[in-house]
Amino acid sequence: MAPQPAYTPQQTPTVIKARKHLSGTRAKQLLRAAERDYNDPPPPPGLGECCGSSCDPCVRDLWREELAVWRERWGEVAEEGGGSQEGGDEGAEKVKKMPGSWEW
Repeated sequence: MAPQPAYTPQQTPTVIKARKHLSGTRAKQLLRAAERDYNDPPPPPGLGECCGSSCDPCVRDLWREELAVWRERWGEVAEEGGGSQEGGDEGAEKVKKMPGSWEW
């Protein structure tokens, strides 16, 4: 049985504020983010989607807003990591290394 959300998508406080202050398109995008399931957060932008030239708004900022709306609706029952890690500390030993780094 799926957990119960704290709000319906239309009653999420950020969505209500967005209807008054943002364009209709952006309000619909935030509503769509709020409609996602508790274990399905909005996906982060891909590697080539941010141009790095300080656009206003940046796709990363838009994603953070959508993630905040999703978290606001689901509260503490939201699952962002796609489930729990099994195997204890095995995940802690894996360290991401930058390609071309000197740590071979």
